[in-house]
Amino acid sequence: MYTTMFRLPRTRHPFLRAVSAVIGVLILAALVVFGFFAALALVTIGAVIWAARQFVRPTAAPAQAERPQAPPPPPGVIEGEFTVVRDRSTTR
Repeated sequence: MYTTMFRLPRTRHPFLRAVSAVIGVLILAALVVFGFFAALALVTIGAVIWAARQFVRPTAAPAQAERPQAPPPPPGVIEGEFTVVRDRSTTR
């Protein structure tokens, strides 16, 4: 059995059906247009924030640019970070 909480009865008059269909299409079109302008506003705000951050970004200090490079690691050494994980069965 299928029940609904709130359901309007369909009109029987053909003119009222056509008017309600037109109203429904107009509401859908208004929602699409509103969504388009909302998305356009979000993109515009994002572009303004991105542009402001690009122009305000500080440049690299000369001391950082002239920093000497680290010597290359010897052959057979893999650079990276690691974490030691102990096995619980071996620690008891």
